[in-house]
Amino acid sequence: MTAAGEPPVPTTTGPLDEVHRAQSARLLDHLVVHGPATRSELASATGLGRGTIAGLTSRLLDAGVLRPGDTAASGDGRAAPLALAAADRVLVTAMLAPDEAIATVAALGGHELARFVEPLVDDDRGPADPLEALAIVLTRAVARAQRGAQRVADLTVLVDGAVVGRPAVVITDARIGSEPVDVLAALRSLAPAVAELEPGLSLPITLQPAAMAAALAEHAELPGIDEMLYIAGDDAVTAAAISGGRPLTGAHGLASTFAHLPVVPGGARCTCGQQGCLATVAAPELVLERAGLTDFAAAQGRAAALVELVERVAAAEDRARWSWLDAAHWIGRALQLVVPTLDPSAVIVGGYWGVLLGDVDAAFRANRPTIGGGALEAIPTLAPARLGPGAVFAGARRQARERLVAEPSLLAG
Repeated sequence: MTAAGEPPVPTTTGPLDEVHRAQSARLLDHLVVHGPATRSELASATGLGRGTIAGLTSRLLDAGVLRPGDTAASGDGRAAPLALAAADRVLVTAMLAPDEAIATVAALGGHELARFVEPLVDDDRGPADPLEALAIVLTRAVARAQRGAQRVADLTVLVDGAVVGRPAVVITDARIGSEPVDVLAALRSLAPAVAELEPGLSLPITLQPAAMAAALAEHAELPGIDEMLYIAGDDAVTAAAISGGRPLTGAHGLASTFAHLPVVPGGARCTCGQQGCLATVAAPELVLERAGLTDFAAAQGRAAALVELVERVAAAEDRARWSWLDAAHWIGRALQLVVPTLDPSAVIVGGYWGVLLGDVDAAFRANRPTIGGGALEAIPTLAPARLGPGAVFAGARRQARERLVAEPSLLAG
């Protein structure tokens, strides 16, 4: 029986292309996150009518995307829970953090199963090649999945720079270099396990800016906000924008290239070739150097050095305070350029910038024009990020899940 207002449910079980993809994705996403559910539970959780659920589950069962649960307890197949046939598949995500390369293995729902870390600085060998370190942790993550007889459904590599072109290359990355680098080709060469895995993946390997992954995770915490700018400065000066609820990449992948806004007139030459880029005055290594924390960072790591910086700024230590306020001034100037262009409802500030948000906000408001008799004076809201360093992995896994449920055949057993 079809509920009032619902389209009639076809009586045959045709191919998945005939199923409303948005409805199918909603159903599958619930099963990915929450595990097996009955048809009645799926109807309640997704808001879809029972007739729609019946049609969707029939097709997904026929396609091998779903499998029936145990009917012994109820004696009624229709009341038995349904499960994803691919529930045991995993997501592999890798990135370069301030002091280490990290790769994780997670369940489809996002729960982390394993994490592998390789330092970017070794006391005996000195600085490590970032891509070699990334290859090491990726190899370990793939081996972990294979030991558990778990197929990798998605592999995502996150970088600080912009991802442009086809095939995708990385540019303006503080650690990998300003010139184009084919990161995936390098990883295939350095990590044979990745090259061997790739043909069996449900989707091509994803290469994405880490800031975008973090932005998407933070955006999920802000219901009703469809226009958002995310900025951070721990790993490098990074930014990402959400427009209409979706990532804003631009025609060439260069949207929100925050680090390379030439904000300082006659400023220092940047590695990108421009003069006066924000990266030349607000990059984390420069802020730490001016604050006298270079040796501290070398001994304890950049993450610890940034914590120390925040503590010294809070204690009004002159050198730290001067270094940070100079950076905050130029971050605010960059926002004065970007905010009127993008017109976001909110600017979310990650990492140590978020802890010291008051100074960034003050620098931004210092030259904020009065629009409409002051009606727009407080627009946009500047707020610290909610999720911390884990936002990057949470956002990447969320996107991987969205890619998979959007094409149900990818989840067939």
